Amino acid sequence: MDSDKIVKKSKELLSDFLAKADQWTEDLDSAFRPENKNPEKSPLPSLWNQFENQFSGWVDSFKSLPFNSTSTEKATASAAEMLQELQEMKENLWSKWQKISSIYGNSGRYFEAIQTILHIMGRHQLFKFQTSRLPEAERAAKEVEMHRQNAEELSAFCRKQGGAWVKAAQFISCHAVELPQVYSNTLAQLQDQADPIPWEQMESVLEEVWGAQWQERFHYINHAPLATASIGQVHKAQMKYGPTVAIKIQIPGVSEIIKADLQFFNTIASILNDQFEYLDLEQMVRELSKSILQELDYYHEASNLTQFFTRYQQQQWEYPILLKELLTTRTLAMYFIEGMPIRRFLEEVPSAAKEVLKELVRSFLKQIFKSGLFHADPHPGNFFVTPQGKIALLDFGAVAELTKEETHAYRQVLTALFLEKFDNIDTKLCQAGFVTTRPETLKNLLSQKKSEEYNELTKLQFYLEVMRKAQIRIPDNFILMAKVLIVIGGLLRQYGVKLELSELASMLLKD
Repeated sequence: MDSDKIVKKSKELLSDFLAKADQWTEDLDSAFRPENKNPEKSPLPSLWNQFENQFSGWVDSFKSLPFNSTSTEKATASAAEMLQELQEMKENLWSKWQKISSIYGNSGRYFEAIQTILHIMGRHQLFKFQTSRLPEAERAAKEVEMHRQNAEELSAFCRKQGGAWVKAAQFISCHAVELPQVYSNTLAQLQDQADPIPWEQMESVLEEVWGAQWQERFHYINHAPLATASIGQVHKAQMKYGPTVAIKIQIPGVSEIIKADLQFFNTIASILNDQFEYLDLEQMVRELSKSILQELDYYHEASNLTQFFTRYQQQQWEYPILLKELLTTRTLAMYFIEGMPIRRFLEEVPSAAKEVLKELVRSFLKQIFKSGLFHADPHPGNFFVTPQGKIALLDFGAVAELTKEETHAYRQVLTALFLEKFDNIDTKLCQAGFVTTRPETLKNLLSQKKSEEYNELTKLQFYLEVMRKAQIRIPDNFILMAKVLIVIGGLLRQYGVKLELSELASMLLKD
């Protein structure tokens, strides 16, 4: 057989194999779909075996071509390597399937979650397998499409599930800086789009916590909600002998659902944590769980609101004023603040972006580095602009506080990072509670060129990624603080507002 015929035959074999691989991918996609409810009847094992047999047959056919000895040896080695990769991928996905489904296979709610998670994992594993030998540009384009599909599937599932899943999507969109940006962009769309709960259901909560005559307190209460989130729904009302108020009412039954969901997240994180090189799933679930459980108790939010008003009442920002007489674990009433969500305001008045967003930066730097008490849920739906041009911060379910020692140490770390003074950065990190075992690796990674997409605040995203790569253990409070600033930096980038380094340093160091 001459060389032209060998090339032609090898192309035919490769084309046939790729066609079978594409069909198998579609079959695998179907196997992971939610309608396949019974893990014991899953077609997954037979699909793996079918594809493995096809692949092995292709390898044998390819090896049988009359290449010269050197080419045959290279081809055989490459085929064996691919077969080993396939086997490892099979064992990895199948072991995850067995571990998760053995725990949660009897629950339709969680079985569908298992299917979705494994489907996303399978798509990612297949992408790595099928593109590992492609040119870099072609692989990068396919990677973008793969992440887009995964992000959209995860977003759709979280929207359908509600409860803690929507909170998790919000959390990821604001905090998972290690993931590609498409996940943040896609999941962020869930922040203000929860479906309204019928008034009859919300009214039953008010009767339960305030008594049968609760309506006598009000001149009116608007049955159409101002906003619906994953835990509560907000209604505008006029007190009979008092102010206009916003009443947050906890959605009936949401507490039990969320606690069960958090337990599921904990189990999933422990099983899948080794899948992510730079993302600590277990740490993320710890942060998420702490935040959500606090938000379930409106007394906790009321305490946060009171602390904020006491410490910052002289500032130019606005916060809701609490009505203590209407406070229960499941209801929270506050004076109504007139205003417009910051994104809508900036769409209508784009010329105000620089002034408004710089004031937002100043407010958070003062919170973090002056008193240590800061708003820890910075998604844009919680920022309003009042008719007087002031910034109003809403929703105090998630608030964090740093000690004086943490405030000082974190300020030193951020100043060094922003000014790119890395000579003694490992010492500053140690003083701030970081655990650094590879200081030289850290300094080498810090010296890498940063992407143009990072502005001064979103540089923190680059630095967190570097610390992960250098295997540094980062304090939970630093991660929380940094990710708050990253989200605000993302708003600056979105609206084209730039902070000069000297200006940011001045804000950071100012007492």
